[in-house]
Amino acid sequence: MHDDGLAHPDYGPQLNIVFWLLTGLAAVFLALRLYCKIYRGRQLWWDDYFLIAAWASLLVSAATTSVCVSLGYGKNTYDMPAESITTMQLVAVFAGFFSVLAAAWSKTSFALTLLRLCEAWRWLKAAIWFIIITVNAILGAAMLFMWIKCRPFAKIWDSSLEGWCIDPSNIVTLYQWSAGWSGSADIVLALFPWTILFGMLKTLNNKERLGIGIAMSMGIIAGVASFVKMAMLPKLTGEAAETVAVTIWGGAEGATTIMAASIPVLRALIRGDQERYTRSARFNTIDEIQLNGTSLEALTSPRKDSRGREIHFHGA
Repeated sequence: MHDDGLAHPDYGPQLNIVFWLLTGLAAVFLALRLYCKIYRGRQLWWDDYFLIAAWASLLVSAATTSVCVSLGYGKNTYDMPAESITTMQLVAVFAGFFSVLAAAWSKTSFALTLLRLCEAWRWLKAAIWFIIITVNAILGAAMLFMWIKCRPFAKIWDSSLEGWCIDPSNIVTLYQWSAGWSGSADIVLALFPWTILFGMLKTLNNKERLGIGIAMSMGIIAGVASFVKMAMLPKLTGEAAETVAVTIWGGAEGATTIMAASIPVLRALIRGDQERYTRSARFNTIDEIQLNGTSLEALTSPRKDSRGREIHFHGA
């Protein structure tokens, strides 16, 4: 019992629950995505590999965040064990690094998926490549400055050492820009599928276009997480509640992007056996000729026969 008039919260347990819940949900969606592809004899592609790497990064971030919690993270500074603060700050750098990496790679995965859908739109391909390059460059800069913002190097996690660090306000500005650009990329990437779907009047009915468009627009949720984090960064004072909230929103960005990138492929589960006997499930089986230059094979790879030749199934 404390009677010093100070607040003594401990948000560590809640942080653990939320972060691991997000990581677990992302794992379920990713596993179902991979199951849908492998079960149907499809080959994995670069978007799958980037998504797997994104989840692995999210897992590392969750694990290192839990280590931070065990060292006192989630409490106000004056309640943390003094002997653990330096170690906790070092581990926190790893947690933040892999959280941003998960966001970057999950967005890259979804963008690569869209690239396979827009062969007929050169301007759209150029825009998607622009997003891929800039998102990785800006988020990469944010991750880099986590490790080079102080000299000597160890002063990043041990403020008692002699040396210098970049003005924290400049670092916060960089992190804000990266979060804002990341969120904007999520919104734009979520809107691009509608441009593609409007060109499929002959191959998809209104109901199918609406369902696919909504499924591929779930990345907007990740964009919201980025913008919330961006708004909270300048207000950080070191209080437990604020820092934990930023950590949660950072993890939510990567986790929700992984889930959003997996949802379109999961349409196969919803359609179930109907896909085996009808030709109406055309989302990931119509070839380029049917789409007048736009391939919806993007979310899956063509099957191969016993001689290794590619076979495009229509409605199978």
